[in-house]
Amino acid sequence: MNTSRVRRWTADEFLANRAAWQQLLARSDADALFMSWDWLSTWWRHHGAALGAQLCVLGVYADSGELCGIAPLYTRRAVHRGMFGVRRCELLGNVWRDPAAIFSEYLDVIAAREARAAVSAAVEDWLRASPDWDELLFCNVRAGSVAAQLAGSLNAAAYVRAVEPMTGWSIPLPASFDSFVARLSSNTRRKVLHQREKLEDVSFGLTPVGQRGAALARLDAFVARRWEAPSSGASSSVRARFHADLIERLAADETVRLTEMRSGDTCVSVMLNLRVAGTEYYLQSGFDAAFARGMSPGYLHLGYAIEAACRDGLRSFDFLAGRGLNRDYKQDFAAASAPLQTLHVVRKPALRLLFGVFDRLRGRDLSHKSVRREP
Repeated sequence: MNTSRVRRWTADEFLANRAAWQQLLARSDADALFMSWDWLSTWWRHHGAALGAQLCVLGVYADSGELCGIAPLYTRRAVHRGMFGVRRCELLGNVWRDPAAIFSEYLDVIAAREARAAVSAAVEDWLRASPDWDELLFCNVRAGSVAAQLAGSLNAAAYVRAVEPMTGWSIPLPASFDSFVARLSSNTRRKVLHQREKLEDVSFGLTPVGQRGAALARLDAFVARRWEAPSSGASSSVRARFHADLIERLAADETVRLTEMRSGDTCVSVMLNLRVAGTEYYLQSGFDAAFARGMSPGYLHLGYAIEAACRDGLRSFDFLAGRGLNRDYKQDFAAASAPLQTLHVVRKPALRLLFGVFDRLRGRDLSHKSVRREP
């Protein structure tokens, strides 16, 4: 019998419990960046009110009273196909199928390593007893995560679909940049290293704290010109505000890696990465398309960033998921794959029937169990 106790935190408790949250995170297998208090509290600050959502952060406590798990959830009203209203419960860090929202990866339920099963069972019991949700979304989770285990345990009481698979890419960093470059194909090696000589008076370095705002504005402009139509400016605005707020919160430590690559006095490329627990996370980059004739500014900048990460002794460089504008370029860096999936747990009877019929008509078996068997 599971004896762990679950208590729903108030919003004030969530905002006041950074230390306890981070201590538990360090004792878990959850992602050190995307499941951190800093990332998720900043995300909530920029999305909670706009979504009309309610926090539903669940603290899980052992018999001793020690915090051993956190399920960082929120609830809100949502509509399927403009017709079917639902009470949706979702992990903090993502808004399902909302391209304007900040996108987080490796989402999970945080559990102390020795208490994974107990935390999953306690949260499962709470969710089964709660009348406040019709569907549950665990977006962008790893197959072996606590969240995936929890979704699988709800299979008997709900229809669990695994949808929208993605692949992240990460590099285990060697001791030297030369060793990393030696693993690359000759074409990628040329883009990453040998094309440096094509830029006149090229330089790479961290942006001083006082100039970060201007660098972020350049990054946003580069990305908007390359990716977005004018009508999608709302997404760009949300992203820019989120990044600026997060960087301000992290300004006192060495987490922020906002770098610029320059040719003389001209900024060619801007990259925003974060370093957490021995990993450098590649969040976003953008470059001036005028310098893309006969060379690849994005590859060059990545080369400089990976070289610095090797020099500084980091363990890995995480490209995260997402394709480039024209192709999935991240595989070029001899990166290892990290499969992710979104688990859609449908409890409302009418919706269970609707999605079951939809999936059969599409000719796909989207059950959670079948997807977990896939390599």
